[in-house]
Formats: sequence, C-alpha cells, structure tokens
Amino acid sequence: MKRRAPGAPFAVPAASAVLATALLLLDTIDLTGWSICLATSIGCLIANALWARALERRMQRLQAAIQRWLPEDTAAATADPFRLVQRALASIAHQYDSRTRQAEAEKLQLEAVLGGMIEGVIVLRPDGVIELANQRAAALFGVATPETVAGTPLLSLSRDPDIHRVVHQVAQQRVAIPIITEITLGSGARREILQLTGTSLAPADTKQRRIILVFHDITAIKQLEATRRDFVANVSHEIRTPLTAIRGYAETLRMGAIDDRDRALQFLEVIERHSERLGRLTEDLLALSDLELGRAALQKAPMSIAAAIDTALDVLRDKAMQGKVELHKDISAELPPIVADPDRMVQVLVNLIDNAVKFTRPGGRVTISAAAQPTQIELSVADTGEGVPGRDLPRLTERFYRVDQARSRELGGTGLGLAIVKHIVQAHGGSLRIESELGKGTTVHLLLPTSAQQ
Repeated sequence: MKRRAPGAPFAVPAASAVLATALLLLDTIDLTGWSICLATSIGCLIANALWARALERRMQRLQAAIQRWLPEDTAAATADPFRLVQRALASIAHQYDSRTRQAEAEKLQLEAVLGGMIEGVIVLRPDGVIELANQRAAALFGVATPETVAGTPLLSLSRDPDIHRVVHQVAQQRVAIPIITEITLGSGARREILQLTGTSLAPADTKQRRIILVFHDITAIKQLEATRRDFVANVSHEIRTPLTAIRGYAETLRMGAIDDRDRALQFLEVIERHSERLGRLTEDLLALSDLELGRAALQKAPMSIAAAIDTALDVLRDKAMQGKVELHKDISAELPPIVADPDRMVQVLVNLIDNAVKFTRPGGRVTISAAAQPTQIELSVADTGEGVPGRDLPRLTERFYRVDQARSRELGGTGLGLAIVKHIVQAHGGSLRIESELGKGTTVHLLLPTSAQQ
C-alpha cells in the first residue's frame, strides 16, 4: 500500500466520514486494529441505513394520515413531507380555533335561550350536583343568580321530597321516559303550583348521564280552574234559588190557590220578585261577559264626572231615604273632563253607591267625592257601614263573592256589581282600589285618566 508523504493532506471520500477515519487509522495501527475499525464502520453504516429506512416508513405513515385531514388538492400538491406536516398543523389549528369559536357561540346561545325561558331548568350531574340552572329556576327557589347554585348539591337548594323522588325515579330508569308530577312551593301569598318534568339526557348505562328538571308554573291555570268551578257552582246556586221559588209557587197556584185571590196575588208577587232577580242576574252576566271579551262597545266622549255623579244620586236618592242613609257629595270646584262612555260611568257610580247604601245601617252616611290629580281624577265612594275583613278585600271584585252571603241575597244583590265596575274602569284605562276597616266602613277608590291622557 502506498504511503502518503509526510505533511501531505489525507484524501477523504465524500461517501462516508466514518470510512475516511478508518483509513486514517490504518496508517498507524496494525491489521487487528484495521479489522475492528472496519467492522465498526460497516456496523454504523448498516444501523444508519436501517434507522433511515424506519424513519422513512414512519414518515410515509404520517404522510398518509395527514393526507386524510387535508383537502385532496392540497395533499396531492405537497410532496415534501415536512411541508405537509406544517400545513396539517396549520389546518388543525385553524379547525380547532373555528370549533372553539363555534362552541362559545353555542354556549352564549344556550344561555340566552335558558335565560329567556319562563320555565325553570336545572341540570344535575350523576352525583346529584347542580351543573346548570337558569334565572327562572333561581327565582323559584329564592336564589339571587343561577351561578350561585352551580356546583352545589340539589339538597342544598331544596329539600322538597317530591323533587328528590322524581330525581331518584329518573336515575333508576333504563329507558329515558319523562316523569311528570305537580309540586307546591311556598305558602300563603307566595304559594306556587308547579308542574315538574324530570328526564335524563343520556342512556342509563353511561357514566356521563345527566338529569334535567323542568319547572313549569301552573299557578294561574289552577286559579282559573278554581274560578271556573266556583263560577259554575255559584251560577247554579243563584239560578236554582229563584227557579225553585217560582216553580213552587206556580205549583201551589195550580193546585187550587189561584181561587183564593189574596193568596194568589201574594204568590204572584213572589214569582214576579224572583223573576226580576233572574232578569238582573242574566243582564249582569251578559254585561260582564261582554266586558271580559271586549265585545262591549264603549261610546267614549268628553264628559263631566260631576254630572254623572248627580245622575247616579238622583237614581238612588229614594232608596237611600227609605234606608235612612244620608247621601253626601264632596266634589272639587273645577274638575277636568274625562273621555269615557257616559252610560257606563253612570252604571259604575250606581253600582258603587247602591252597594254602599245597602250595607250602611240606618243613620249612616255615604260620601261621594272627586278630586283632580295631575294626570287623573280620583273618585271615591265611602260608607260608614260595618266594613270588610282584611282577608276578604282581595276577593271583593270576584264574581259572586259575598262577605255576608245571607244578607247580600236578602238585599237583592247578584254578587256581580263590583266585578262589572272593575272591568268597566279597566276598559277606560283606570284602576280600582278598596280600603275597609271593620266597624268604620268601606271606601272604593277609582282612578280615571283625564282627557289629556287618553
């Protein structure tokens, strides 16, 4: 083998730096050293080739996987695997950002929908902890904001056994079937009747099962149902009494009493009186129905409330004199006109003054007053009767409601007068308020807008 001159550069083949190093060592070591170096170099070359081949296969698999994420034209146009990975990462980042924004938008939309619902909604985790609640649910249970109950156990929000029974029944279901029941929250004036619907948001065999509770307030519906039942019962009772009397006296006349002139006239007077009562009842029911349905046409025109008061007093003056009740008028000198139906206003005043005279004992007094306020006229009818218990005041304007059932019927009332007054006043844009004190009397206040506010 030709040796190089001292100080001459050593030529290293560009193919392999490891082989060049081995040749350099051959100049200074023996044959055994050459063999070891050669074997090591060859081993390194083989390992390097195997590693490069394994890396190439992994890059091919990575490229194939990435091409499924990228659009077909983009993947085909990119031959460089590293550029392909770069584009794939950029695409994934873009999709992640897009989906994050979409999730945020959907969350805001869900919060807006839940916040605008009239039903209370509570979502429970499998461990019974509240995951989500809307504002209506917070209000039902007396909580300021729904965020304050999120993450707390349902037991800390309510201990109502009906609610927890529904939750238990839903949790035990294998198939999601809604469970519906009625519950009552609060008491007295704050009493609310709710329809509770419980169901699951996932199959029973999943660990992520959620339970949703929906609370629908049906208090008004129940009150309307009770009012309808009371109305049917009251109408039946009011009609049955005069009809029974008419039928009884007519049968008595037919059985021979008609031949006795004095008795016959007496019975006919009773029949006539009950017939008039039926007529008044029918007329009041029709008037009230028309007012409630908006079918009563109001002939509104500028009018003087003082003139309407004088007309009503003229109608009832004789009745007040017979009952020895004094009628007193206290009206401001200058009252602005109101835009109203004159006949309806007179009807309101007649009903109020008639009620006051009926329930004022002899020697008492009924005062009708009217005063101007900045935007309305306050009209009051006050009596010195026995008054009304406080518990009965909210129900005085209900149909057929009477504080003293026997005395009211004895005086000829139908139990619809104040209900008609309330609807007429509301149809004119006004309001009604009643004050009463036992032993001192009752005052009905009407607020009617002036012509400038119509």
